[in-house]
Amino acid sequence: MSMVGLQTTIPRDSTTTFSGPTLVWWTMFSCSATALVSSSYLAWASLTSSAVAGCSGESVFDCSHVLHSKWSTVLSIPVSIPAIATHLIVLSMLMSKKNSKRGEELRWSAIGFASLTAGAAALWFTAVQVFLLKHLCQYCLLAHACGVILAVMFLRNRTVQGVPLKWIGSAASLAVGSLILLQTTSAAPQTHELITYPESQGGTNVPPEEETLLFEPPKSADSPQAFWNPGQMRNQFVRVASGLVMILSPEMGLSSELIADDDKPKVRSALILNSVKLETGFWPLLGKPDAELVFVEMFDYTCEHCQRTHKAIEGARQKLGDRLAIITLPVPLDAACNPSIKITDANHLESCLLAKLAIAVWSIDHDKFSEFHNYIFEKKPNYATALTKAKELVDGEKLSTTLAGTLPGEYVAKHIALYQKAGSGTIPKLMFPKTTSVGAIESPDLIVKMIEQHLR
Repeated sequence: MSMVGLQTTIPRDSTTTFSGPTLVWWTMFSCSATALVSSSYLAWASLTSSAVAGCSGESVFDCSHVLHSKWSTVLSIPVSIPAIATHLIVLSMLMSKKNSKRGEELRWSAIGFASLTAGAAALWFTAVQVFLLKHLCQYCLLAHACGVILAVMFLRNRTVQGVPLKWIGSAASLAVGSLILLQTTSAAPQTHELITYPESQGGTNVPPEEETLLFEPPKSADSPQAFWNPGQMRNQFVRVASGLVMILSPEMGLSSELIADDDKPKVRSALILNSVKLETGFWPLLGKPDAELVFVEMFDYTCEHCQRTHKAIEGARQKLGDRLAIITLPVPLDAACNPSIKITDANHLESCLLAKLAIAVWSIDHDKFSEFHNYIFEKKPNYATALTKAKELVDGEKLSTTLAGTLPGEYVAKHIALYQKAGSGTIPKLMFPKTTSVGAIESPDLIVKMIEQHLR
């Protein structure tokens, strides 16, 4: 950009550094430094997929939702990284000292371009959060507020005027306009990874079906109701009643088909990791045990990625109806019960308790499990509130007895063992016979597509 003929009004203290800066200088420096710290933290959270402190997603403030939307990146780069570069320009130029008029013109032009770019981008991203995402990120808003203040201070101080100011404004507008164009025309970022398992886990030439191992549930003696399918119990009662009727009144007769029903409930098996089989009648289940399509989900009730994926799974269940069932294996991201976790995030402090509570509800009444499972994901209650809800759904005395027993903990241990066999790491995991999806999925249609592709 040519600076020929540039007319500037340099503030009295604009050439000073730390010896005697003006109020304008201090305001711009403080705002840019604050925005730099906030943007750096957001960049770290995005690049490491870490939870954002103090922004749990239980209200309109949901940083995870904002940071995992398509508007959080440009050309697959977190937008906080260009923001870092912008504020580094402002800070470095503010702290530099130029002895010539030409140097001062260039210095304040650079400050002006960065400030106006930060201000315009702040207005865009704030509008995205309010009108498109309908969720806010307080760290983003802090950086945006600083960007607006930077732009206002630059314009109000009239450091650069006339034609040069128009050039600076046009350049800033072009930069933000290009950002908006790239974001609106780009696809939503993929937040999950597909892992494919080899045909033979053990490296032998044995066919996969002969290597398949049935993953057994716990065999707790104190909670046999966990394995007692209500349908099976009804069939047993009918058989006993039928036998008595035939003994007392043989001439009445009964359907031989009814009497000859198999004692075992109708269940299906879900193959995962290309070597492990789970039966639907013995694990927490959403849907019918004889459903045509069955996959396995590993999750944590307190995991934000799992909460978003849950909504997509519910959408897939609505599309596929009774054809679909999901074996649900809560895997707490809490070192208190999961040895794979070394440091427990504050958001997961009650995840062991919630997982055991959900398993207890399922073991007492399979039919109530789905309602309770959805309640925890949708309402995000703490353990005390969830316990109160559980006592409304199932018998409170049975619930207390089950929670005091070993069954819930044994189930959680089994889930964690399978989680470790799957390589630990990120959840949620949607597990199919030869593939596993790792990470958040927010599209019901994508889950349906995966089911149709991997459960043929």
